[in-house]
Amino acid sequence: MFWINSSANHGMFFHSLQNVIDETILKNLEDHVNSHNLIQPAKFITDFGGVSNDEADSDRNPDVRVTEIAWIDTRTNPDLYGALAIAINKANNEYFDFAITYLETLQYSIYPPGGHYKCHTDAALKGPNCDSRKISFSVGLNDPEEYEGGELEIWTGGDNKITRLKKFEMVLFPSWIPHQVNPITKGTRKSLVGWVHGPDFR
Repeated sequence: MFWINSSANHGMFFHSLQNVIDETILKNLEDHVNSHNLIQPAKFITDFGGVSNDEADSDRNPDVRVTEIAWIDTRTNPDLYGALAIAINKANNEYFDFAITYLETLQYSIYPPGGHYKCHTDAALKGPNCDSRKISFSVGLNDPEEYEGGELEIWTGGDNKITRLKKFEMVLFPSWIPHQVNPITKGTRKSLVGWVHGPDFR
């Protein structure tokens, strides 16, 4: 986990920031993932902090989720975590107004052709201190022209917000909001996913 602290003065249900990381950070990230062979098939629900039973396939359901992932440790990618913490605090201070304390272990995600993740929420999993996931986010890691499909669809209660992540764009939203990644029909979509924790809402 990566510790952060923030407070703010007003709220919102969806926000995006551009260029939250750069090519150097991306290269270091992908070099680390590839050199350590970290990619693995994703479960339907991934356990907190990347702790999972990789020998068990019972939690892998291709009707619900098809993607490959790697867990990214803060000790091996401090510049990545630092850049994202700056962006998260900016978004929270200006829009969400949540009490937040730390960033959960990041998830590097690859969606191949046919890859998808049906509608779900992220708020079900608790942290080690019985705190809550409060803000979820996705960061695009490749250009949307490199694939077809793969839209991030956020269910806002009215007109759903549908977006194709730009490279290095961060989209943030409250973790209780249902969302999905629509099926990839061509190419490969790469993204970085994370969750920001804080004390339970009162």
